[in-house]
This record gives sequence, C-alpha cells and structure tokens, in this order.
Amino acid sequence: MRINGRRAASTAATRRAIIEAGRDLLATGEWRHFTLEAVATRARVTRVTVYNQMGSKHGLLDVILSDLTERAGMDQLLTTTRHLSATAARTAIVAQTCRFWHDERAVLGPLFGLAAVDREVAARLAERERWRSNQLAKLLNRIVDEATIPPRIDAAATLAGIVAVTSFPMYNALGSLADQPAMASQLIEHLVISLTG
Repeated sequence: MRINGRRAASTAATRRAIIEAGRDLLATGEWRHFTLEAVATRARVTRVTVYNQMGSKHGLLDVILSDLTERAGMDQLLTTTRHLSATAARTAIVAQTCRFWHDERAVLGPLFGLAAVDREVAARLAERERWRSNQLAKLLNRIVDEATIPPRIDAAATLAGIVAVTSFPMYNALGSLADQPAMASQLIEHLVISLTG
C-alpha cells in the first residue's frame, strides 16, 4: 500500500513538473519552440514521460489551460457569486476575470499567438470561449431577471458584446492599462454595464 502511495505521489509530482515546465516555456514567448522535447528537457524528464502523461502537445496545452483556470477559480465564478445580486456578481466576475487575464498574460499572450498559426490550438481556445460564453449567458439571464428596465439590445447581441469586451484579446489590447487590473476591470465593467443597463 505504501509503495502504491509513493508511486502515486511520484506520478503527481512528475505531472506537476511537466505542467509547470510547459507553462514556463509558454511564458518565455518562444511558442514556436513549444514541443514535447522542450517541455521534457525543462521538466527534467524524458519525452516519453511527457507523452505518457499528456498524450500530445495539444493535450499538454489543454492540461495547462485547465490548471490555470482551476487555480484561479475561473471554473467556479458562478458558484462563488450565486449569493450576490446579479449586479454585484457582474462586478465580482469582471474583476476576477481581469485579475486572471493580468496574472496569466505572459502565458496567454503567446498561446493566443500560437492559435494564429495552429488550427488545433485555435479550436481548443474557441471551445473554452464557448464555455465562457455559456457562463456569461447565465450571468446575463440573472441581470435581465433582476432589471427594472428591459434591455435595449436583444439578448444574443448583448451576450456577444459581453463576451467580446471581457475576452483576453480585449484585455491585452488595453496596453499599459492591462498592467493595472483594478483599473482595467473598472473600464471593462463600464462597457458591460453599457450593454446590460
């Protein structure tokens, strides 16, 4: 039993080392050199170990993205704000999203750059954006339900606008303002309010 426990701990430690190595390699901005071999070298394991743990470069990217979002609590935004009013939840969600974009900008910037030349990466990011859109749709439904004045724009157009203004490319386009997530979140929330009322 102890041997199995040690083996599981060793496997978990190896997996963590691979994820951190992949994250660090992306953060260097050298995404063209993001290969299983390069990650293995950085993690001080063999390429076969990385392959056995992650399956492929795209599998590794998925795991890195999941790890980033889970550690930041991005997968729990609706749950952690359900006790708030819709408008307070909107403020909290925009603020946390901006902190996430800011904190992981060094990784996400190169990853979005990689998506420009790699269809598989683009498809995986698009899938995550669809998930984010579904979460924002639920928030929008709450905002509309609690509003005293009906929205001026139809729900699909409003949602498209919210998804766009809260996206990483939008955040990254703020330039030096993106270095100040609190100020950036105020601006982005103002844009969301202009869409939702």
